[in-house]
Amino acid sequence: MPAKIIGILNNSIAEEVGMEIDDLLLSINGNVINDIIDYQYYSQDDWVVVEIKKTNQEVWEIEIEKDYDEDLGLMLDGVIFDKMKVCKNRCLFCFVDQLPKDMRDTLYVKDDDYRYSFLYGNFITLTNLKEQDWDKIISMRLSPLYVSVHSMDPEIRAQMMKNPHAKSIREDLTRLKEAGIEVHTQIVLCPGVNDGQVLIDTINELANYYPSVISVGIVPVGLTGHREGLNELRPFSKEEALEIIELTNTMQKRFREEFDLGFVYIADEFFIKAGVNFPDANYYDEYVQIENGIGLARILIDDFESLRDDLPAYVDEEREVFLVTGMSAVTILQPIVDTLNNIEGLKVELIPVVNNYFGGNVTVTGLLTGTDIINTLGKKYAGKIVIIPEIVFKEGQLVLLDDISLEDIKRETGAVIKTVDGTAESLIDTIINN
Repeated sequence: MPAKIIGILNNSIAEEVGMEIDDLLLSINGNVINDIIDYQYYSQDDWVVVEIKKTNQEVWEIEIEKDYDEDLGLMLDGVIFDKMKVCKNRCLFCFVDQLPKDMRDTLYVKDDDYRYSFLYGNFITLTNLKEQDWDKIISMRLSPLYVSVHSMDPEIRAQMMKNPHAKSIREDLTRLKEAGIEVHTQIVLCPGVNDGQVLIDTINELANYYPSVISVGIVPVGLTGHREGLNELRPFSKEEALEIIELTNTMQKRFREEFDLGFVYIADEFFIKAGVNFPDANYYDEYVQIENGIGLARILIDDFESLRDDLPAYVDEEREVFLVTGMSAVTILQPIVDTLNNIEGLKVELIPVVNNYFGGNVTVTGLLTGTDIINTLGKKYAGKIVIIPEIVFKEGQLVLLDDISLEDIKRETGAVIKTVDGTAESLIDTIINN
């Protein structure tokens, strides 16, 4: 599918040679442009032949001489111009399979596209790659990639993903290592399935692929209340979370001696479940698993601490502010709220929202819905300032997962809704400066 041109940079090569908005980019140097990676890769040469289709259906072939790596000046519609590569697995822990019915169609799409992995840090399984995909990854050196491993035991991995192609994980990682591709890996940990000795073996085997595999992120299985007909799974207990923390701390200590980095990192949820403090920033090694959400709590805590000395002693006008949050973030946010409440004239209070929409053990703020927020607020906060984190909204739109909009929440609750971007600076500025 051709790439539609939606913008032309002023004084650019594209403008100079007569390319226009709504033209279609067909190829560069004979290479079909299937995604933004193709465009960036093939357009960097100092001599390019660009084929476009004009709105009158004429096909132009334009020869361009330019500096190496000089941009043509095209803005294209999206980043993937052919079809998204979808997941062909049926993982026993798949979150999409646990979604409530009648949500927007796009939420049920299972992305397993290596291009999104390279561009955005999405985790992929490698099970749907064709040889031409491998050729592109290797020839263009698409690095780093983010790979969901779950287990290095071929049989266990295939059982977890319900796909016999999942057995080739060792060969796949070897291929990436030989090509010099860096890989961040993920393990979705399921009690009684891939924890215990299976987890230890998986981490140790992944370490054999260092320095190609440069990190292992471990996240607990997420379970909603909509698992009818799916495999029986359960969440981790507090005691199990403590064991995982102790295990990975021990392994990280060894890896720091061998690799000079921690290599294995666990999700914030394990520390919350265990009721222990988050490790300091050094644990996360420049937050190499931030795409997995690992370390977000520590970033917020440290950023707030760095701004603490700049907090005012008082506010000019008395102010009462309420902050919506998921249940799991309460322990992170409460100390911040307590500190802000030391400011004279300011009262800050958390509004923990139970996720009844998804149910199960879903407690993160990012999966809150408008329905649950409206039901929690009711009319009790009418006329009062209520802050909602932007993470609950669809990217680029003020719409939540259940298609309830910010305007719907304002109308139904009567609250004065403010939004924050999730940083400590944004939170402080919105609370104090309104």
